[in-house]
Amino acid sequence: MDKKVFLAAALSVIILLAWSYLFPPPPPPPAPEALPESAGLLGEPDPLPQAVAPVPEEPAAGVAEATQAAVLSELVVRSDPFEVTLTNRGGIATSWLLNDETTGFEPLELLPRIAADQALTLGVDLDDAAISQELNAALYQVERFRLPGERGLPPGERITFSWSDGRGLEARKVLTFREGRYVVDIDLEIVDRGRRQQARLVLGPGFGAQEARKGGVRGATYYYEAILWNQLSRVTHRRKGKLSEVGSGLDGVRWAGLEDQYFASLILPNGEDGRVRWRSVELPAEVAGTEGVIEPLPFPVLAVSVPSAGAQLFVGPKKYRLLESLGSELEKAVWFSSFSLLSWIATRIFFGLLWIHDHTIGNYGLAIILCTFLLRLLLFPVNQFSMVSMKKTQLQMQRLQPKIKAIKNKYKKSKDSESRAKMNTDMMELYRREGVNPMGGIAGCLPMLAQIPILMSFYFMLTVAVELRGAPFFGWIHDLSVADPFYVTPLLMGVTMFAQQRMSMSKVTDPTQQQQQKIMMIMPFVFTWICIQMPAGMVLYWFVNNVLGIGQQWLVNRQTTRLEAAAQKA
Repeated sequence: MDKKVFLAAALSVIILLAWSYLFPPPPPPPAPEALPESAGLLGEPDPLPQAVAPVPEEPAAGVAEATQAAVLSELVVRSDPFEVTLTNRGGIATSWLLNDETTGFEPLELLPRIAADQALTLGVDLDDAAISQELNAALYQVERFRLPGERGLPPGERITFSWSDGRGLEARKVLTFREGRYVVDIDLEIVDRGRRQQARLVLGPGFGAQEARKGGVRGATYYYEAILWNQLSRVTHRRKGKLSEVGSGLDGVRWAGLEDQYFASLILPNGEDGRVRWRSVELPAEVAGTEGVIEPLPFPVLAVSVPSAGAQLFVGPKKYRLLESLGSELEKAVWFSSFSLLSWIATRIFFGLLWIHDHTIGNYGLAIILCTFLLRLLLFPVNQFSMVSMKKTQLQMQRLQPKIKAIKNKYKKSKDSESRAKMNTDMMELYRREGVNPMGGIAGCLPMLAQIPILMSFYFMLTVAVELRGAPFFGWIHDLSVADPFYVTPLLMGVTMFAQQRMSMSKVTDPTQQQQQKIMMIMPFVFTWICIQMPAGMVLYWFVNNVLGIGQQWLVNRQTTRLEAAAQKA
């Protein structure tokens, strides 16, 4: 019997094992995942989950998977002309150093030092502001590729920024740098749900040499300009200071960008004219380095359309020959004057100065002196005629002063108009009889007025020629584009101007003329004060011009003295 019980028990165990194998029980429900501690109210963990996280949707057919970087990072691109710092947040440039231009012993920085979330240079701009903001805040994946020299192009590096949200919005920005070139090739493609968007590349807010310069025109906020070169109207539109928000768009633009006194950042759409938009962004005053200003200042932001063929970005000095070699009439960025005549004259003087420097004297200070001498020589006949005419009129009027005074005393007590008219008649009869033209002084001034455009053009040329930036002269003058640190040249200019005025004046006894001469003698002191803050190159020109003027005034005085002596003998 014990055997029967044992066999029954063994058979039961076999049946149970077979049943459990053939018909397994359902698995137990999964335990709920623990939520992060911060998910609860005020940081307390919730005891039970309140909802189940949704299952991520599968990307639609033809839509790229989500592509983005995990962490914020920076990369530095080093090439021959510059060193650029880029961030993968929006593929934006945060620093742009020019190795060929220095401030002290450091490369020159062209981008203002602002917070990372305020930088927009090389960002994107779309008609949809929300998408623009998303793309400029996204973390892009970055690929770097070294480029060999090919097809006449030097070696370089290509930087590719890629991003996608996995729902149809994709962005791709490619920057190609080449050794020895100030031009960066840019491809920009923004696709939203299969449709390519009209994207624009951003410059700003702000651009210019980030340096403290004593004298000259500073590259600060007040001198930031937006250049819009319209191929249709062939007119350069410039917007100084705060850019107008009204009508902040322009079509048919060949190139556009931002500039300061000596440098520019310009975008050139390839193959077609582009569209540009602009606006102003207020940043702290200390960004511009403006002393005594507390309130925020306006900085320009410019966005230029990038077609499917891409665009070119120029960042560098506004050297006329360099810009001219790049085509597209980029040399128009060197803005000598708004008046076509002055611009034409300034351009010719500039070419002459460059030729003198490159072919005769390798010093821009000496080149300015020689150029001033040649201009003075060219204008010598005009100046001589004017100065002689004025001096002769002064001497003749001085000789006639006793007779003029006698006529005035004759009608001194007569106040009626008839007596005044008769006095004027007697005065004119005196001038006719003595052969004196009372308007000779004014007539002598007219030829001198003709040379004012040349002098103004010379000034405009010196204030925009980047070749003078950092160019030394001699001794204490290490940079002709900034003020003389010891005020030597402004003082010499004032002394020579004072001496020239003293030599040009005649001894007069008339109180009115004496008062006029005293007023004129104040001018050298006024101009000396003005020149203290002017670039040393401009003051050098003025000083040399005064010295040459003193020499010519000496010749004029000799000539007029001989003429007056001959007239008295006759």
